[in-house]
Amino acid sequence: MVAWLGGAFSVALAAVLLTAGTASADKILVSRDARSGTISVPADLVLPKDRLAKLPAIIIVHGSGGVRADREYAYARTFNEMGVAAVVIDSFAPRGIKTTVLNQSSVSSNDMLADAVAVLNKISRHPEIDPERIGLIGFSKGGTVAVKVALRRYMTSLAKDNARFALSIALYPWCGDQPLDFSPAGAPLVMMLGANDTYVGTEACREYAKKFEAAGGKLTLNVYPGAKHDWDIPGAALWHMGRGENASKCIYDEVQPGTWIDRSTHLTVFENGKPTADRKTAATRCITFGVSGGYDPEIAKRSALDIRDAIRAAFHLE
Repeated sequence: MVAWLGGAFSVALAAVLLTAGTASADKILVSRDARSGTISVPADLVLPKDRLAKLPAIIIVHGSGGVRADREYAYARTFNEMGVAAVVIDSFAPRGIKTTVLNQSSVSSNDMLADAVAVLNKISRHPEIDPERIGLIGFSKGGTVAVKVALRRYMTSLAKDNARFALSIALYPWCGDQPLDFSPAGAPLVMMLGANDTYVGTEACREYAKKFEAAGGKLTLNVYPGAKHDWDIPGAALWHMGRGENASKCIYDEVQPGTWIDRSTHLTVFENGKPTADRKTAATRCITFGVSGGYDPEIAKRSALDIRDAIRAAFHLE
């Protein structure tokens, strides 16, 4: 099993990773109303050394293991080398959470979605950032955020002052939330799935992609043969966590605004936007235990090129 990096070590290694090709990592805090009250979401704004004009930016949303030096900060460095600013969000720190692998409900993808859009609202006003060229990339749970920001249904109530994403990239997301309205928010969506991903599966995301495209969304769907979950994180070719929550069989359909039905049990899990008494019952019937993934250097190289191509196209980079 790949060990999750501890906070202090992760930050220290991140500092090393960011020394080449970057000028600074500015600490920012974004306050917003959340389920538990007002929280301040921390983020690192990582800027390239050489900048002559306003920069495009990518907001980076972590997965269930939290912010990692060998993924979120490694991508931040890569984006800086392209002349793109990077904003690494930590949605767990203000909630006192280190990981959601064993309990995905402790911080939901919708919590992280609201964090990401709050950061978008702030970054779009930054004097060094081009507000018309801000994208988002998310990994695993952060990938779920990435597929959601592509929809108007989620963005309309959260984005302020005409802030918007110009691109959304989702790596190995969970797509079990199937909303009623798939009207696109406007940003192209790039979905990157591993054909052998048993952590989140692929069928729900393929369905999501079809609905998004049918609603007029601009979609690129890349499915990498043989790829497992976390294929881009250097480490073991196979890791396994027996107690990790696995929601790959959980699919929730929004049947009317704010009302969600569990597809397998037909139980109502949300009504008028509020959780029902049957929500836990439905979850216990679809959630299994045991999650796995693994690094594949060849697929990592291929997906890195696909990410570069998507960013260059969306931001009009040479």
